[in-house]
Amino acid sequence: MAIFSDSLAVSTAGLVVALATVVFALKTFISPTIDPAEPVALESRIPLVGHIVSMIRHKATFYTRLYKRSGLPIYTLPILNGKLYIINSPGLVQAAMRSNDISFDPFMVEFSTHMFGLSPKVVEIISRPEVMDDLIDIIHASLMNESLHQMNVKALAYVASVLNGIRPDEPLRIQDTFLWLRDNMTYASTCAIFGSKNPYKIEDIPTHWEFDAGAVLLSLNVAPSLVAGKALAARGKLNQILTPFYQAKLDQGADVSAIIRKRAVKLRESGFDDADLGVQELMLPWVGNTNTIPALFWLFAHLFTHPGYLAKVRAEVEALVVRDGDTATLAASKFEKQLPMLYACYQECLRMYLHNVGARRVMADTKVQDTDGREYLLKKGVNIQWPPGVLQHLPSVWGADADDFYPERWLGTTTQEEKKRRGAFVPFGGGKHLCPGRKFALAEILGFVATLAVGFEAEGVNLPGHEDPLFGQASRRPVWGGKDRGATIRRREGWENVVWRFVE
Repeated sequence: MAIFSDSLAVSTAGLVVALATVVFALKTFISPTIDPAEPVALESRIPLVGHIVSMIRHKATFYTRLYKRSGLPIYTLPILNGKLYIINSPGLVQAAMRSNDISFDPFMVEFSTHMFGLSPKVVEIISRPEVMDDLIDIIHASLMNESLHQMNVKALAYVASVLNGIRPDEPLRIQDTFLWLRDNMTYASTCAIFGSKNPYKIEDIPTHWEFDAGAVLLSLNVAPSLVAGKALAARGKLNQILTPFYQAKLDQGADVSAIIRKRAVKLRESGFDDADLGVQELMLPWVGNTNTIPALFWLFAHLFTHPGYLAKVRAEVEALVVRDGDTATLAASKFEKQLPMLYACYQECLRMYLHNVGARRVMADTKVQDTDGREYLLKKGVNIQWPPGVLQHLPSVWGADADDFYPERWLGTTTQEEKKRRGAFVPFGGGKHLCPGRKFALAEILGFVATLAVGFEAEGVNLPGHEDPLFGQASRRPVWGGKDRGATIRRREGWENVVWRFVE
């Protein structure tokens, strides 16, 4: 027995030495080279694959855990034979956004190819610099001025039709507030971009969100039929919904948004056929809703579970609404400036719940400088990330109550406070890649919630808990536990017979 134990001990020791030797050899030949001028490397406790394991295990809190462990403004994350830069400093985020040598452009095609199932032909076309540049210009131009105004009014017209359909003598019982808001707002946004010949029907919206649930997994292209089979099937159904719209040239209708019309013209000129458009342009309704809907839900949930904030918002909206008999009109262009408490609540929901990790690639060796004057070398070809889960909760920026819902932090801010927050509030990205659709999302969300606040009572609303998003997803997801997901929407006293309408 003793001999067996000794032999076992020797064998175990030998195995440990052998494994250590293998790991050392692997680290020597596989681990990336890190220049002393680059950000310091943050090694994993498990060699080579430890960071990958932690990412899978801890999801988006992975970044927060590493920041609490290191406190570093920026660090290098060695992963197998590659590396990744993680930025936690608002000043360095701003520096990266300003740099001409750091870009989001490479991710546009890489991210889309497998998520949307693009063919090699389509990938080749949209990878042409002149095509990509023109498409980006179209997006920006189509989400400004009159084009944006038309989209705002069309989306909110559908919202008004839903709310106008609630009768004074018959309250609306909602089984799931998240799904009710999700389905109505998603359909409203598709009406805004596709016009009166909208290929989406209200019953198609759950399919859209089934695709959304697995879209990030599809983008990885690792056994998609196994890991994201439902999303793959949903994507196919959505392609079948969109393709006939383009085959019939309905995309050129008079009431179709500029973004749909002009992109279709450019892509056809570049070599797309109608089936290609039915695949590629699924991107537009997806991008337009994937973050908007969670933001809408969290704003609704917070407002209708905080009577004090609700009372202040109601007073603001009542001052803005124009009543002419039983017609009540709201001007979407005035939401941001004339509804300060509602806008502050919206901003606070973005800060707390919208944690879309910023991603860029270093296109040429470059240096970035923090506000303290320290410089860091960033090497060509390395990806950069900055996690809002860290930045948007930094006590040094937001105060000791950074983890609390406190909309007042957005009211009466000083120039110094606003300067400090630059780079620490990034729900829509920044720099030349600042999300062009943010104003559309703002009008949709504030219009929906403002009307609910002043014209209706929402009874039985619960504020759920929340959990970290999966990697590649932005929004913290509701966790209901044993709480009721439903609510009852009824007309508010004094507003029983009002017909709602929106103008720009």
